Amino acid sequence: MNTKPIIKALLPAAAFCAVSAVAEEAAPSAGQLLQDMNMFVPEDGAPSIKVQANEKFGTQWAVDAAYSALSATHTLPDSNRKATYALLHAQLNQRLWETSPGVSTWLRAEFSGSWGLDASTARRRKTSITEATGSAHSPHADIFEPHSAILPELALMQYFAGNRACVIAGMVNLTNYFDAVSLANDSFHSFANASFVNSTVLPLPDSNLGAVVQWQPTDTDYLMAAFARTHTEPGYNPFRTGKGYVITAEWGRTWAEGKLTSRITPFIERTPNEDTDGQLKSRTNYGISGSLEYAPCDSCAFFTRAGFGAEQELGNVFDFSVGTHLRLIPSREDDFLGIAYGVCNAAHRGIDWADTGHTMRHRREQNLEVVYNLQITDYFKIMPHYQFTANPNGSERSSAHLFGIQAIFSF
Repeated sequence: MNTKPIIKALLPAAAFCAVSAVAEEAAPSAGQLLQDMNMFVPEDGAPSIKVQANEKFGTQWAVDAAYSALSATHTLPDSNRKATYALLHAQLNQRLWETSPGVSTWLRAEFSGSWGLDASTARRRKTSITEATGSAHSPHADIFEPHSAILPELALMQYFAGNRACVIAGMVNLTNYFDAVSLANDSFHSFANASFVNSTVLPLPDSNLGAVVQWQPTDTDYLMAAFARTHTEPGYNPFRTGKGYVITAEWGRTWAEGKLTSRITPFIERTPNEDTDGQLKSRTNYGISGSLEYAPCDSCAFFTRAGFGAEQELGNVFDFSVGTHLRLIPSREDDFLGIAYGVCNAAHRGIDWADTGHTMRHRREQNLEVVYNLQITDYFKIMPHYQFTANPNGSERSSAHLFGIQAIFSF
């Protein structure tokens, strides 16, 4: 593999991290980094989460409902060019009991659903837009099928050691904890393209059995590790259908009074594959991903990611992305212009190219997204977005274009 483009891409990030390492560090409260990850806290572009938790009953909840319309050009032959969806995403943190300060037990629940609103989308007689626009498969990172509803997470969360340690076990959604870049980890309030919401190299299952162990040894560092089953389709019994597994870890640190956050996330994945004799044989994938996000001022924030994987057929072998949020009108702090660009070595999966008349000539797929968050009220926003994909899924087609708009209601 040609490493020169990778080295060139990583050098600015490495230099930036080295300079920031000497900056003055903040001293947040005990366990604050874990609280920011697991609980509902204010984030840029997420006004619904600004509602404070119900302290008396220990209840936190957030609901996003959206109408989404998409129009695509230059997609696969015989694929839908237009689609309209209703989207719903809800999360709940409920404190079950608290034995002492910093030692508490919580229930975590998450629901995600999408439904086609027009006849063509609901029937999906053709290949859907989500399967025709790139290796990330989805122009919206939450489920985006004509009639799907799943519980990505239903787990118990136990805090101890003064909130500096936590265990989450049950049916877990690893995307809620790992590679959680705040500027791009919520497709209802930021970028819609899945290649920016999480690294396309990391195998982060949702709706699968697993456990996450977290520890914050210092005020500016945290460590995590997780084990989860894989290859369970949404809606199927994870006790019976999950045949693979993934083990991942993460070290994160905040710098410069919390303005800069760095993360390093290694993983190993074991996947069962059926050979020509019909026997299941395991294959191993491993790799690492890293990210930086930086907010130098109130008007702008930036993020960048890079990831490497060993096994091409089990996932993307390389990805790199960079993006920004820009507040063009200082008096409207909830409005922002989002721009993101990413490149990856496409995984070449999910599409039978023999049936489409196309061949795989390009291994490098590129994605660009431009989105504007127009905050109408604290509970309603409109987000038009444009997405461009060059060589989607590594095909010979030059490009795919997707125009969309989301109207989001937050409660």
